[in-house]
Amino acid sequence: LPRPSPQGNQFCRLVREVLTELDLPYALRSAGKGSATRADLAARTGGSSQCPYLVDDNTGTEMSDSADIVRYLYRTYGRYAPPSELLGALSNYVMGPVAGPVFRFLAPLQAGSGGDDAAAYDASVAAARAEIGRETGSPGVVLYTYSLSPFCTEATALLDSLEVAYEEISLGKEWLPGFIAEGGAAKRAALLEMTGSSSLPHVFIGGKSIGGMYGGTP
Repeated sequence: LPRPSPQGNQFCRLVREVLTELDLPYALRSAGKGSATRADLAARTGGSSQCPYLVDDNTGTEMSDSADIVRYLYRTYGRYAPPSELLGALSNYVMGPVAGPVFRFLAPLQAGSGGDDAAAYDASVAAARAEIGRETGSPGVVLYTYSLSPFCTEATALLDSLEVAYEEISLGKEWLPGFIAEGGAAKRAALLEMTGSSSLPHVFIGGKSIGGMYGGTP
């Protein structure tokens, strides 16, 4: 499984973790800026040097985008693989205890709690709470995600590998201003009020919050 890849990129690292979990032999080809490998990749794809890029000679498959690659690897080479230990450690020792309090502090502010119109903030969060209630009211699985989050990608890949039906609701690319979707900040603040956590992914089953990828109450 040759895969040109800049080694420090978080999305490339996620793909490497999945390859390791599935115990798949692969050739890693670093495609840093100015490298011959990067030029070869651009020639191969017609101009794009996006990494990671998977070339699977076993099936004749080629693709970019880490989320697509992870889904392909799980579907093709493994019925199930446990969640990434690397992301688990990052979640348990960094994102949870260190970044978690920061996220919980910033979520209401990003939604407008520090503004002049407190009533408007309360109304927007109340509307978001009601929308979340409607979205999660079915007996099935509902997953709130960011499209660029490796933790969210890991969660959807795991559900896909288990062939679990779910509804994915994206709040944007990430929580940062300019990346979060319209209405996403209010939903993030509403999730914090409802569950005590504003971090994504966030899973609901049958209307009940069970937490995220590496924490919660399954």
